[in-house]
Amino acid sequence: MLSSREARLIRGLRRRKIREQEGLFLAEGVRVVEDLLASGLPLKVGVVSPALEDTPRGTKLARDLEAACPVRRVPDRTLEELAATETPQGVLVVAQAPRWELGELEVGEAAVVLVLDGIQDPGNFGTLVRTADALGVVAVAALPGTVDPWNPKSVRSAAGSLFRVPVVQPRFDELAAWLDTQGFTLYAADAQGAPAEQFEWSARAALAVGNEGAGLSPEVRRAAAALVSIPIRGGAESLNVGVAAGILLYLLTRRR
Repeated sequence: MLSSREARLIRGLRRRKIREQEGLFLAEGVRVVEDLLASGLPLKVGVVSPALEDTPRGTKLARDLEAACPVRRVPDRTLEELAATETPQGVLVVAQAPRWELGELEVGEAAVVLVLDGIQDPGNFGTLVRTADALGVVAVAALPGTVDPWNPKSVRSAAGSLFRVPVVQPRFDELAAWLDTQGFTLYAADAQGAPAEQFEWSARAALAVGNEGAGLSPEVRRAAAALVSIPIRGGAESLNVGVAAGILLYLLTRRR
């Protein structure tokens, strides 16, 4: 049975303050929990309802989860009340959030770091991390003002990539010092920058993308070696930050 303390914890983990105090996060849904299990991150407790075991895939996931952590079985209605999603898939897990530091990152001779400068939408955050994972980015740096990486919607949107790509949360001065020490060139996406196809990217490159409305912060803009843009030839005023980052990351990584 799920204890009242466990239920309070699960509800509390919808709030950033509680996630940071406990060092824990919530993962929901079949695919996300499968990726979480594969990641090897420490799991605290799983909650499953009968809806999960309506399919062979769900039955296997419940069995695998029981081998990894304590599992509480609850009615579908109870899980729906605990979940942060409108249509839960019969499974949620409380897990320990990894804490990465800049000094722990391993970078090769050619490497790309994605810098998120005040990204506030958790869906955009998850998309950016997923894109970084797909294109071989070595780390994501979430600067102050960026949404909590372990927001439940961020976790769902990242579709497992948060468990594979290191996400660090430094101040910008800390990040700038590390980039300089490691020989990275900082590029920043900006509509007023030079067209991206003109650049000969450095082997070690960091790409900064700014807030959905306000764009880059002044300190990131000043520190960038170059401002980079994607020419828009149609009628749209701008690109979604996730789309823009995907295009630029592809250009950065395609010859690596």
